[in-house]
Parts: sequence; structure tokens; C-alpha cells
Amino acid sequence: MHRRHIVSPFLGLIGSALILAGCGGSGGTGGGTGGAPPGQGGSSATGGSNAGGSTGGLAGGTGGQIGSGGQVGTGGQIGSGGQVGTGGQSAKGGASGTGGVAAAGGQQASGGRGPGGTAGNGTGGAGGSTGGVGGMAGATSGGPSGPCDIYQAAGTPCAAAHSTVRALYGAYSGPLYQVSRASDNTTKDIPVLAAGGFVDSSLQDSFCAGTSCTIPVIYDQSPHGNHLRVTWFANWLPKGGKPAAATAARITVGGHTAYGIKVTSGSDIAYRTGAPLSGTASVVNGSSTVTFSSPQTLAKGTPLMFVAELASCTTYNCPYFSVAAATTASTTATLTAKYTGASNAATTAWNEGTEEVATGDEPEAIYAVLDGTSYNAGCCFDYGNSEINGVDDGAATMEAIYWGADTQFGESGGGSGPWVGTDIENGLSFGYANGSAKVSTNTPVNFPYVTAMVKGLSASQCPSALTSSGCFELKAGNAQSGTLAVKFDATTGGYGARPPGYTPMKKTGGIILGTGGDGSASGTGIWFEGALTIGAPPDSADNDVQANVVAAGYGH
Repeated sequence: MHRRHIVSPFLGLIGSALILAGCGGSGGTGGGTGGAPPGQGGSSATGGSNAGGSTGGLAGGTGGQIGSGGQVGTGGQIGSGGQVGTGGQSAKGGASGTGGVAAAGGQQASGGRGPGGTAGNGTGGAGGSTGGVGGMAGATSGGPSGPCDIYQAAGTPCAAAHSTVRALYGAYSGPLYQVSRASDNTTKDIPVLAAGGFVDSSLQDSFCAGTSCTIPVIYDQSPHGNHLRVTWFANWLPKGGKPAAATAARITVGGHTAYGIKVTSGSDIAYRTGAPLSGTASVVNGSSTVTFSSPQTLAKGTPLMFVAELASCTTYNCPYFSVAAATTASTTATLTAKYTGASNAATTAWNEGTEEVATGDEPEAIYAVLDGTSYNAGCCFDYGNSEINGVDDGAATMEAIYWGADTQFGESGGGSGPWVGTDIENGLSFGYANGSAKVSTNTPVNFPYVTAMVKGLSASQCPSALTSSGCFELKAGNAQSGTLAVKFDATTGGYGARPPGYTPMKKTGGIILGTGGDGSASGTGIWFEGALTIGAPPDSADNDVQANVVAAGYGH
């Protein structure tokens, strides 16, 4: 089962009163939280999905009702912004199927994944009374197909889709990211020019004229609300990460100006899924009851972290607590375990849940488009599946794209890099062959712009010779022309063995960008777009995604 958690709306700023205690072990370089992230966008409920609720919105708007058989009703309209009502819960999915139908004005459906039966109503949160940040909007007409349309057609829809450059769905017309202006700390969502199109960077340029801006939020374009916010805590970033400068990575794509996410070693630029709950939480050591200052709607199993707990965190352990039973607009919740941190009457609580991101040994694919000239030998410039709690939870708890030339863990590709590899926690992997983690057939990737891809199967799905070891595949290509090449296993042209100790995988379903899962911030790179899928797509879909990236016109 995939996680499907409700993230409560949050529009206030986390002020200086929020003091984050550093974890035990070696501390990373500090830095502010870089501005507080807002709550999740008011996406319409998805058809035929697992039980759980729609997320609350940045701007409300009633979500579409779920029809039977995994179909999505009319898309959510943009509300007036400001404070948002609680997000409506979507009922259990309709009959299983390979793809839900996206109605006019809505986001792409995620397909029939829930158990059979008639779906109930899924009404989104109501619009707020004051002006605020705009919410997600459905497209009234579709543009060119994007990578997530390709994955959807292949039966492996996107669990998350992020980009600062363009829409990754042909029907997506909402915001790509948010900028925050230094002169007055106001924020603005930066949308696409048209459904399925490129970013309207002129809005950013106008909004940021005469001052500087940063990017505190990168929106998830999928229906699942897995937005990336500035990392609020990690082992090597105990005081939180920093947002990327909004103009540090200017690029032309398809004749349009766009900006990427630039990370340099030691800059502490870091993003992760998770969102703060509104108000505060009262927690008592030894008690499994949490009392909130404002009503919360939380799905069963929602993982919560409390700032008051951080003082007890170590390099390899930082507790999170799961909600034992779903709550609807309630000021109390029961946890599945007793709270172990310091008692606190008004601590900040974070919902670290994601929706539909692979957990455990579930299969997935991850792709990203990167600047091929920006890299180093540090750890770790990553994008992909990671721990939800910001610390090293042990081998096999990550599966993220790594880009660079790091050899410090004893693994490497051929030559001196850079390589496309995967961060699988407690090590990077560029492949595993003949009993060695040094795989010469994973050759360096030297293009101005790079398409990078990681695919991991459940062990039981691997080729017969690899079911005991588990398997994964690495691909890379020139994002400006040509096709993808298999970098591991290049010898067989397909999946290869995972290193010893990495099967079954133990993924927890967080998503990171810019650092390792524990906040390791010594990597360097520039990122433009990427997505994670539900299941591992066929090679034909990989090839079509690469062709779509090339057609976008990176550098032109």
C-alpha cells in the first residue's frame, strides 16, 4: 500500500520563535529555514486511489467529486486565496483499472488503484476570505503531452512531478514554483504561460525587479500534492536548509527564459517533502495523545514529527509518530506509540507524509534533467526517494538519482566521472558487477544537459537470476539530442544486481532535492525538472520521455 496522507493547510510564517534544536552527532553548517512554506495546493481529488483525503490548499476551491470506476470529476477552481478550509477526504477508489479519465479543467487522473466499489464524494477545501497565494488550477485545454502523460499511458503514472521550467503534463496550467522577495518577504507563484507550456518567467522578473528572490517551494504537478519545500531539519542541517536563488541558473528552453535550482557545495540549499501543521501541538512525554491549537484533518498512519523531539535525535535515529486513527477537524489525535521527547505545550508539528511514492521494496522510476557541466566529487547532489525524517535510517532506505563524481564510499563508474548513479543510503551505487562496486562499464556522461534515470524493481519482479539480489537500472542521455544509454547494467543492456545488503529495499517515501537524505550538503549541481513514478515503466516509455525532453529544446 502506498502512503496517502492529508497535509493540513498552513499559510502563516514560521517566525524566529521557532527554535530548532540540533541533533546529536556531527552538526552540519547552519542556516535559516529560508522562509516558511505554505500548505499544499488545493488539488482536485484523484479517481480510484487508495483511501485517504485530498490535501488542504494554498488557495481553496471546491475539488471535483469522484465518480465511480476511478473517474475524476471537473477540476478544482482557484479560490480567492488566503486561509483555507480543511481539504475534503476522497473515498476509497472505484473499480481497478489502468487509467482514470481526466475531466475538463482537472488534473490528470492517477488511474484506478483502489479496491473495487463505488467511490464516494471528495470535496476540496473551501476558498479563504482573504487574498493569498493562488492554488492549483486545472487546464481548460490540453497542451503537448508531457513526460507524465507518457508514464500515465504506460500504466505507471507519476507519483510526483516537479519542474521550474515547464509543465510535465499536457493539461497542467498551475504554478511551477513560488518565489519570495527579499525586500518585503512577500511571495508569488510562478505559473506556466499556457496549459502544457513553459514557465512564465516574466512574472518572476517583474516581481523581483530591484531586489533578489529565492525559491522556497517547488510544486508537485501531479494530483498527489508532494510539494518540495526548504528542508526544515536534517542531521547535517539541524537548523534547516536554505532556498535556491531564483536567478542563479538562467537557461533558455524552447526559446523561453527559465531558471533552474543551483546547488553548490556548502550552500545548504536543500528541499524535502513535508509540511508544517497550522497552529501548535501540545505533547507530553509518555503520552500517545496530541492536542492541537487548531483543528486538524489527518489520515490514519500520517507520520508526524515534533520540533520538541529534535533534541533527542541522533545521526541514525529521529523518531516520527504515526496517527493511530483518522481525524476530521479535530483538536486531538492519538499516536500509535507514546511520545518520547521533551514535553512541550506549544511545539510545531510537521506532517512528513507523502502520497503514492514508493515505499519498502515497491518498484519505481525517477528521471531528472540536469546541467551536465555542474558537478563535483562531494556528497550528495540527489533527486528522488529518501527518508522522511532527515536522518540516516540505514542501508536501502533511499533510492534517488545521484549526479557527480564522488568515490569516497568506494564505489565508482569508469574514468573520473561525472556519472549517473543512485544514492541508496550508506553508499552510492553506480552498479555492482563481478563482486565489485567499481563498475567500469558505467562510463562518464559528458553533455551540456543530461537526462538521468534510475529504475528499481521489487525483487520478485527482477529477472530470474536477480530475484535474490534485487535489481536496478541506470540510464543517461544527452538532453539535447539522441537516445538514452544504459549505464548499468551496460553489459546486459538492462537490469543489474543491487549491492549486497540492499534487498529488499526499505524505502519510506520521502522526496529530496539538492542533498543526501540526511542533509549531506557537499554536492554540486543544477536541476531543471524530474518525476517519480508509481511502478517501473517499460523501456519504450523511457525512450519516449527522452524524446520529449529533447523536443523541449534545452539550451535553445
